[in-house]
Amino acid sequence: MLRWIKSIFATLLNNRSTQASAEDSVSEAEEVSAMKPIVSSFCLVNGGYYIMVTLNRFWTESGPGLVVMASLSALTMLAGFYFYFFWLKSARRVYQLNIASLTINFLLYLNPVVFQSLHFDSDRLVYFVFLALVFATTGVSLRVVIPSVSLCIFTVAWLKHQHHTPMNADNVGLVALILPLTAFLTYIVRQTLLRAVKARVIAESLRMEAQSMADSDVLTGLPNRRSFFQVMDAVLAGVSVGQKPFHLALIDLDGFKPINDIYGHSVGDALLIEVGNRLRQVCGERAFAARMGGDEFAIVLYGDTAPAELDAFGTQLCDALRDTYFLGSVTAHISGSVGFVRCASGQFTPSQLLERADYALYFAKQNVRGAPVVFTEKHETEMRDFSQVDQALRTSDLDAELSIMFQPQVDVIENRTISFEALARWNSRKLGSVRPDIFIKAAERSGLITQITLILLEKALKQVREWPAQTRVSFNLSARDLRSGISITNICNAVRDSRIDPRRIEFEITETAMLTDFEQACEALVRLKAMGCRIAIDDFGSGYSSFSYIHRLPVDKIKIDRSFVVQLLQHSSALKIIKTIIDLCRNLNLDCVIEGVETQTEMNKLAQIRARYIQGYLFSKPMLAEEVLPWLHDEAARGQTALRAV
Repeated sequence: MLRWIKSIFATLLNNRSTQASAEDSVSEAEEVSAMKPIVSSFCLVNGGYYIMVTLNRFWTESGPGLVVMASLSALTMLAGFYFYFFWLKSARRVYQLNIASLTINFLLYLNPVVFQSLHFDSDRLVYFVFLALVFATTGVSLRVVIPSVSLCIFTVAWLKHQHHTPMNADNVGLVALILPLTAFLTYIVRQTLLRAVKARVIAESLRMEAQSMADSDVLTGLPNRRSFFQVMDAVLAGVSVGQKPFHLALIDLDGFKPINDIYGHSVGDALLIEVGNRLRQVCGERAFAARMGGDEFAIVLYGDTAPAELDAFGTQLCDALRDTYFLGSVTAHISGSVGFVRCASGQFTPSQLLERADYALYFAKQNVRGAPVVFTEKHETEMRDFSQVDQALRTSDLDAELSIMFQPQVDVIENRTISFEALARWNSRKLGSVRPDIFIKAAERSGLITQITLILLEKALKQVREWPAQTRVSFNLSARDLRSGISITNICNAVRDSRIDPRRIEFEITETAMLTDFEQACEALVRLKAMGCRIAIDDFGSGYSSFSYIHRLPVDKIKIDRSFVVQLLQHSSALKIIKTIIDLCRNLNLDCVIEGVETQTEMNKLAQIRARYIQGYLFSKPMLAEEVLPWLHDEAARGQTALRAV
């Protein structure tokens, strides 16, 4: 028997570290959560049981014994109910469970002790053994179990001694087993519960991790697209029941792709992480920021923000995104365009709000790159028009409905037309004549522009075959054309199939299209240049001109935007700027065409600085394809007239 007892203690000691490890792995709150149901049930059962015991005292006791035993039973009953209904309901600490457990244990112990003091019964001493087992299985910790069980064992021995009842071998063996047995039971119960709690903690941790992964962007740590739409649904529901309006913002990074392509995805990822950190810092508690995917982010700005505050918030966002990024050995410079839309009612779905924010973002990228734009009623009208145009573009016979008009570019020194710019026109069977700026923008947004480019280029090249060999055609390419390798391949194939000398074909690109993805644009232009085609920068000076880009591009011509021409008669600096650009072009051996010259007065100003290549209404409005050859035939007479006017 002694060996068996030793083995039990050895097992307890060997597993003590395991138990400690299990206890350390769970928080006190989790331990309370696991043990409280046991203590609460123990208190409730004792309260109910001692209702019957209290009533039974009136049948089995009399005199002073009735008063004492009934009062003690009633006290035990009330303590059980008090701890169950009041004390344990708000218990958050282990010591609170210990207090309840020790109190109930003491009262349970006190009932048979008082009974034995009044009516000693050797056979009923077994109740103390029963209590020791109950204490072992219901104790919160060894701090409760050991004193409770030890008190029971000591009391049995003390009562037998007091009443001169000898301890036989069975009694000694039973008592000797109580302590290790109760300790073992305590260990088993507690270990089982702690393992269950640990498993629940791990499961909850995994659930929360999975939930976090489902709702968060792995790279930046910001909420992801799924989480964004959950927030959008919530704030829209709030607006529908009369809560404050809010603003939705979409952000797109300008210049991210070149950095990602040049320095690799590791630097690109580091840049996105820093963008996420800056958005958190700017948004704080007043806004919810999420990563929608790629380099696009969204923000929900809570509350009805005043226009001035909204503008300040948008400016703060753009300024934060524009600040220099220090990414290890790489220093990066990007910006961010922002499109805002206000939601004051529940009339729009999240998708419709995103569509409007995206339109404002598109407007920002096309007109005020790196700045905030708020969606307005004017944008709503334009978007509705664009939607109609987009649907018409998708369902029309574009090959039949699209056409080309040509506007000459004149060499005023030699009095001859050197080139014609091909200008797109669309006469829709459904919408009638649609302005180029409208349907070109709609085609760019929808992605149809690459298809339209190819149709128009083939039509233009078909006309060029009939022109004199020295006359060139100038054709506009969009940003999407430059970003699409397939589109550039199709354009190259169209040039080859036309059997026209590529040197007679000039492709115009805007600064905005070029800077959208500079490296991709360079690659596309190099391919076109390698065929022998000429390259022109259109609308130079109207956007984000940077002379540092010019020498890196295979450029043959620069076209000065009409906005400078308009200022000629108002600001003397405009003429100086144009002269500076012309001189730059001469130094770089580039042609320089001045667009939008409409009056003789403007032409006279430009003649003072020896401007040579002119395009504008002064010479001709865009003409039909069949008017080009007659125009060229009359070149000499028209040139003499222009010379006399100058």
